[in-house]
Amino acid sequence: MSEASLPTNRTVHYTDPDGTVRDWLVSPAWAAPCEDLENFLSPDGEPWGQGRWVLTNGPDVGELKERLYQAHPIQTAQELPQPTERGSIRWSADGSTFDATWRRTRTGKDGLLDWSAFCFTPEYRYSLASTVLEVDQSDWRTLELHTTGPFVLWLDGEVVLQSGKVSYMEPEVHSVRVRLRSRTTTVHLATWQVAFRECRQIARLRVIGLPVRVVIPSPGADEIAARLAETILAQIASPSWAQEGSEGTLQAPAGTALRLRVGEDASWQHLRADSTGTVTYLLEDAPEEEDEGADVARTAGASMLSSGESIVEVGLDDARCPQTLRMRVAVLPPLSASEPIGNPESWRQEVLEHVTGGGDAPPRESGVAGLLGRYALDTTTTVGAGDLESALHRVLTRGDCADFEVVSLLLAWHWIPESQWDAAVRKDVAAAITGMKYWITQPGLDAMCYFTENHQFVWHVAELLAGETFADRVFSVDGRTGAEHADEARARAAGWLTRKLRGGFSEFDSNAYLAIDSYALCTLIELGQDESLVKASRTLLDKALVTLATNSWRGTHGAAHGRSYVHTLRSSRFEETSPVLRLIAGVGTLNDAVLPVTALALARKYEIPDVVRELAGNQPDEWWGRQVYRGELAYERDLLERPYRSDLRIYKTPEVMLSSVQDYRAGLPGLQEHIWGATLGRELQVFVTHPANSDTGSSARPNAWAGHRILGRVHQHRDALVHMQRFTTTDPQRTTHLWLPIAQTDEHVVAGDWIIARRGEGYVAVATPGGVRPVLAGETAWQEWLPAEGGSAWVSLVGRVGADGDFAQWVHLVTSSTLQWHPRGEDDPGVRFERADKPTLEVTFDTAFLVDGIPAGLVDGLPEHEPHLDNPAVHAEFGDAVTEVRWGGKSLTLEIADAISGMVASYPLDTAGTPLDLVGGASNGR
Repeated sequence: MSEASLPTNRTVHYTDPDGTVRDWLVSPAWAAPCEDLENFLSPDGEPWGQGRWVLTNGPDVGELKERLYQAHPIQTAQELPQPTERGSIRWSADGSTFDATWRRTRTGKDGLLDWSAFCFTPEYRYSLASTVLEVDQSDWRTLELHTTGPFVLWLDGEVVLQSGKVSYMEPEVHSVRVRLRSRTTTVHLATWQVAFRECRQIARLRVIGLPVRVVIPSPGADEIAARLAETILAQIASPSWAQEGSEGTLQAPAGTALRLRVGEDASWQHLRADSTGTVTYLLEDAPEEEDEGADVARTAGASMLSSGESIVEVGLDDARCPQTLRMRVAVLPPLSASEPIGNPESWRQEVLEHVTGGGDAPPRESGVAGLLGRYALDTTTTVGAGDLESALHRVLTRGDCADFEVVSLLLAWHWIPESQWDAAVRKDVAAAITGMKYWITQPGLDAMCYFTENHQFVWHVAELLAGETFADRVFSVDGRTGAEHADEARARAAGWLTRKLRGGFSEFDSNAYLAIDSYALCTLIELGQDESLVKASRTLLDKALVTLATNSWRGTHGAAHGRSYVHTLRSSRFEETSPVLRLIAGVGTLNDAVLPVTALALARKYEIPDVVRELAGNQPDEWWGRQVYRGELAYERDLLERPYRSDLRIYKTPEVMLSSVQDYRAGLPGLQEHIWGATLGRELQVFVTHPANSDTGSSARPNAWAGHRILGRVHQHRDALVHMQRFTTTDPQRTTHLWLPIAQTDEHVVAGDWIIARRGEGYVAVATPGGVRPVLAGETAWQEWLPAEGGSAWVSLVGRVGADGDFAQWVHLVTSSTLQWHPRGEDDPGVRFERADKPTLEVTFDTAFLVDGIPAGLVDGLPEHEPHLDNPAVHAEFGDAVTEVRWGGKSLTLEIADAISGMVASYPLDTAGTPLDLVGGASNGR
């Protein structure tokens, strides 16, 4: 072989146009438990002020993290590992030495190196990255580093930039002016974080000035062949995130020879694209990708973090071309139905078979739910250590979501006779429950979440039932008896129940947390001793399930959501609420979310109302509904002090659903909100977001598809809605984007400003100035659509064959409508939308939403008094004593005032719904 044909042992790459370096070698994230928190925070006494409450709230813990870094700085006086692909790494941090190998990575479009993770217990996290910059002429450049935590940046072994500053979700920017020498300069970047639940550990490097070449040393690689490979990888497409069955497909240039694996430990499949560019690969036994920290023990209580996603890694089948493209796909849970078949008893049986592992697709970790299911099917079932291992692990480590597991252990304690328990295991459970911390005011340093709406109530129920169960025992966390704990928890539970009965949930229609709320309510009904709390819980659970049923469509909880996750928006089969709908009406999906549905399926005192089954299982010819939730957030329980409000609209027919939340905190930063969507199928949920980054994991909040960097303003009138987006000067991306997976449609048309699609007999149409174009490659190909002019305004409408004719007629109706974008100028995004025989809609970001020229929300010329619930099955005003629900010949009476008065008599509340005997006291004050 001639010298000219020998491999160059490296690959070379461009930066992005703005100088972002996207090609790196990276280490894993190494972790060590936080064992010195007592040196920085008191584990007892008042938690407020500079106290331990910050451990439970990511945005407020930055100052503490900076103090922790001062005590655990990155060790700069150590040998830097040579950057060579697959080469060895040795790194020292906090007295520990970590060994690994370098792994090549190419960042997403946002340029962020990402070691983010959800960590159930506090941990210190360390990571390392390296790359090589090459220039032919020595000259000055500015290096700009964007990070969310402390870092050290080296050039050729010399520290040139470092910081101990911490931010929450968006990175801080640091810069230094450097002279790059001719030839190559080696870059090392060490990052540090401390994790308290979701941990955003990211970094981005920009080289500002004349372009540089990026070099990755790689033995056996050839930069010419690898450059060709890179251009081919840039054309590979995964046209469907959602996958069913044992095979998946990609699109690639015809004839390309590829290597592909699903999961890092899988064997490579050697494949070739056929003449149409199709590549078929095997998906059997695809492992789920996890973004969790050092404690990766699987528990049933944290199933909302289970995305179902696997990583498909593909590269050219040539040793000279080491680069690969990593794309996420999700193998869908198969036990799914959009039409009810069977009856309540058969649906219950399906649930029990699923949670006990007897179905076709058992949950990956059923935990206590599996034990309870087995006992329900066979009352001779005994309780051994293995049955409770995962739940006890989460409780004993005080990991996040431990509250869910305490409740499950109490169900097992009461429902399975003592005689069928291993005595040692029962003793361990009693010790775990009586040794647990149940609220932030109690001693202990941990990062368990107490303050989100769902966790609040689960903790109150857990403490209440633990205290009633072990009333005479001393709880080791604070020396009080179980009875004393139960007294405090009853008061807190009464306050929570009262607030939700009066005004509804702040996490409105969450397709994750409404299931958790239902789980806690059901358990309190089953095990609680206070009749006033049991009655209130029954009333609220009835009401919650009524709203779940009215705001769902064919087993998809397709409403706008106060909190959601990406995988649940891409497929309703992953919703926590989906198994609950399956139990209620035979529609929905059995997935990993087993605790809530198991509690409901095995309930002995609570019965799902018949009217709820009718509402969830039978689609009306046309439904137009409204749900308004209002309440007050208080610091001592929510860590916020302001009112909350959501105004949800639901339009649905048997063929399609459209939902949105009106003008919800428009123009303010988002988190996990899903503010509108059209639903035509379990995997065909159509929506627009303002992406904050390229991530889709649960540790980035907001991210690319769940939540919005800045919330848009949305208004809906029946089958049509408008979305206005006001961008800011700090937006990394001054654009929105559309999710509309073409693989899930039967046909579609792109015409002018419109994209129009059909699935079955349902239609959806979406318009934005200049129209949209599809992303053609990568993991969102033909699923993500980019607006031609930034997407500061959108219109979406839905239709159906029965009312709008065939697809060609629908397309004509839509494209014949009149769109006038930004009628007040581009600084005030908006639209005037006219169509035949329908109301004209007009709105801008700053002006009223007009329906045929009349401002929505006015009655007799003045702002309306909003209803609480208003749809074909129920009408309720705020403050109504009784609410009647009627549908399909079934009815339900919700005695709201009676439920509240029964609690208030025993547990007086202040105007914010906080128990008066706790306000300002040592257990609740600031």
